[in-house]
Amino acid sequence: MGGSGGHRIVGAAVALLALALACGLPLIDAQAGYAGLSPRFLPGLVCVGLALAAWRLWRRADGVLPQAPEAASAVQPEAARRRLAWAAGGLVGHLVLVGLAGFVIAGTALLVCVARGFGSTRPVRDALVGLALTLPVWFVFARLLGVGLKLFPPAGL
Repeated sequence: MGGSGGHRIVGAAVALLALALACGLPLIDAQAGYAGLSPRFLPGLVCVGLALAAWRLWRRADGVLPQAPEAASAVQPEAARRRLAWAAGGLVGHLVLVGLAGFVIAGTALLVCVARGFGSTRPVRDALVGLALTLPVWFVFARLLGVGLKLFPPAGL
């Protein structure tokens, strides 16, 4: 999908998705929740993010925002499929690992796969970055907010 027509089509699709999600917000029970946040907060945030993404796509189609650099659009289809496969494989792996190995290991593996999809060839560094990002997230959710995320289920943690 090149040019402004592609940006408009994708922008319209994203705008419709944002609208559909926004229409479902009133159906979410606002009485439940924890830490002072309504269950509508994150879905509402996603709606806002999608609406902003749609707006940016339309602005790019109008020529107000710059087009992507030529080097970024020169990715060959086979390379793009490989990158997508790494990211999708990381997501599937995360789904499998989160219950078996815990949130931190699953999140670290996801980050390593996504980084590989973006062209990284340094998995040890990516794993260390993944640990540095997922450990504090686990701590906030599991310890501060009381969400039942397991650190390492095989060890009973």
